[in-house]
Amino acid sequence: MDLMNKFTLQFRTPDMELKYQQQSIQKLLKPLYYGLLSMSLLLNTIYIIKVTIRESFQLPFINIGFLAISLLGFYVVYKKETLTQKMMTIENAYVLFLQLNFTATNIHGQEYYLYGSSYSLIQAVTYFATDFYLSCPSVILHLIFRFVATTLYADRFDYVGLGLTLTTAIFLINILYICNRAQRQQFLMNFKEDTINYQLQTLINKPFTKIFYNEKKLQIDVHQVNQEHQFLGYNQDFCFGCNIRNFIRNCKIADRALEQWIIHDQTNLKENCIAIMQRTKIKIRLCQFNTDNSLILILENLKLDAKQKKVPSFVRSQLFEQFLISKKTLFNLQFKFGVMSILMLGQYKIKTINIVKLLNKFLNMYVFSGKVNLNLNGNKIIKLKTYAQYLKIFFIQVFNIIQDLEYSQNIFNEICVKNFDNYLQIELKLSNKNQFLQLYEKNFFIQYTEQHLLVTPLSLDLIFYFNKLIPFDITNSQL
Repeated sequence: MDLMNKFTLQFRTPDMELKYQQQSIQKLLKPLYYGLLSMSLLLNTIYIIKVTIRESFQLPFINIGFLAISLLGFYVVYKKETLTQKMMTIENAYVLFLQLNFTATNIHGQEYYLYGSSYSLIQAVTYFATDFYLSCPSVILHLIFRFVATTLYADRFDYVGLGLTLTTAIFLINILYICNRAQRQQFLMNFKEDTINYQLQTLINKPFTKIFYNEKKLQIDVHQVNQEHQFLGYNQDFCFGCNIRNFIRNCKIADRALEQWIIHDQTNLKENCIAIMQRTKIKIRLCQFNTDNSLILILENLKLDAKQKKVPSFVRSQLFEQFLISKKTLFNLQFKFGVMSILMLGQYKIKTINIVKLLNKFLNMYVFSGKVNLNLNGNKIIKLKTYAQYLKIFFIQVFNIIQDLEYSQNIFNEICVKNFDNYLQIELKLSNKNQFLQLYEKNFFIQYTEQHLLVTPLSLDLIFYFNKLIPFDITNSQL
């Protein structure tokens, strides 16, 4: 179905037409209108002063009327921008009356031709700037007015002039139709592309970036990024695009930087590749985005290389045995969880966690001044598929902070859990939220794990939004 009216070229959808008009006003019509307005006010004021002095203070009422309409138009456009095109059309029509200022007695023939050509060009600018449903009637009426006025003043009918007027009208209307249709089609293409770009995050439920090699700047431009922190080497202090360019520069495929592949040998680059980044094997996928010839780089999954240094298993076993035989004091508990947090850092394995079981476990381990209610909002079992070890580290640190706040009479009485399609909401009920948030934001382990677990950073309401859309699906084992 054609999205535009065949005759007026207006979009059939009101919302689409409104967006087009808003873009047209901001990018073209407003600057053009104020430019033409400034020029016309200046030239007409000079002309009025000149004629008034030379003609013994005889006022040129046509120019004074044009000034009045221009000032009224400025006020209307200032109050309501959507009327910019209509005010330009009205003022463009009034320009025709300026023709009546010039006669054979008060101006030379060549000057008459110069002024006439200039006025016609200014009117043509307005024709092309406004929409076809306004410019087409304007062209017809303006040409009719010119021909009739010329015929009356010349006191004779010119068949050649009539033929020239009709031919000019036909050619000009056709060109205006083609140009306005092309302009609207370009807007439609840009709108569809922006819509696709907006929906990419939903369509591609993984970390990805949309990139384009800019030959003029000799650099890779980053148009869009989703889950930027998932790209290895991410640094929150880098500017937008710098993290992605750094990733592409350091990521290697077949002992060659991905950046070099994209710049020099993009056609030979396979769609699915195994890349190496920081001694880590990554499966990536490259897709051509046909609308603007850009590339979409998708991280399919992440697999840790065997060369990466890990804590030996016998050391882990000995530490856990030591924790079992040690006394269950608050100090030993915090020390134990601190060591466990360090051991679990860097483990990206995904598992399905029973949240109810995990929270009850922490509530039983820690001692609080009063009873803490676990409100599940009618759910009996709530599970979350996420980075299992990071989630444990995160909750260890959160409960450690709450435990420390107990000494300052900060009352902790409820955990409220709500399960949604794309995220899991967990709210902490504390009497002093500011105190908790200050310690939370300074915690090293939380800073490291939060970006992998939460949709948005924690705010003063103390509501955690745990992300369910995890990019790397390595395993689905149960915990």
